[in-house]
Amino acid sequence: MMFCTLSDVKTLLGIPADDTTQDDKLNLMIKNTSAKIESYIGYSLSRKEYTDEIQAVNNRQILQLNHFPLQSVSSVTIDGNAIDDYKLFPEYQFWGRLYRGLGWCGKVYTRGFTYDVVSGAWVVKVTYIAGYYLPGDTGYVEGNPDSLPSDIYSACLDEVVYRYNAEQTGAIGIKSHSEGHISETYTDDASTTSLSASCRKLIEKYRWVGLA
Repeated sequence: MMFCTLSDVKTLLGIPADDTTQDDKLNLMIKNTSAKIESYIGYSLSRKEYTDEIQAVNNRQILQLNHFPLQSVSSVTIDGNAIDDYKLFPEYQFWGRLYRGLGWCGKVYTRGFTYDVVSGAWVVKVTYIAGYYLPGDTGYVEGNPDSLPSDIYSACLDEVVYRYNAEQTGAIGIKSHSEGHISETYTDDASTTSLSASCRKLIEKYRWVGLA
């Protein structure tokens, strides 16, 4: 899982393409940073097919799937019966949500009058594709909606370059420094276990906040 390419990192660092002495280290930094970004936003970004994911009927018009962004849906069944009256709206696909005007209800439901003994039953099955093509994947095309967004790519790229340079200068973790009595202040933003503030700002809109 790599959210930016080694070649772009080397270009920004001024490392010639034919100089491979740092490749192993840089690849590890890219993978490490990518994992931190994915952990921060709270869901998997790589494109996968999910088969017969089971969800509960909820008497709402929105069905929240477990993975996103939603790229396509190949089948939906309720109680084993195929349905096709759901909608894929872009604003819902981003968070893996399926819209159905009738509501995601069981086959026996009197809305607003009686307790529904079917409501909540796990009888919805969905097969779908979610996630993005990542740099290096065959289907990756920069700028395409099914490929990793450019701001996540840039966030990873900038973070790797920043951390590499900070490590080279011994400045990892240093927020401020003063001469004389030698006073140094350290911050989590530049630590080896967190993302910088600028990186978090770039990817904040992708962070999972749940279904309201």
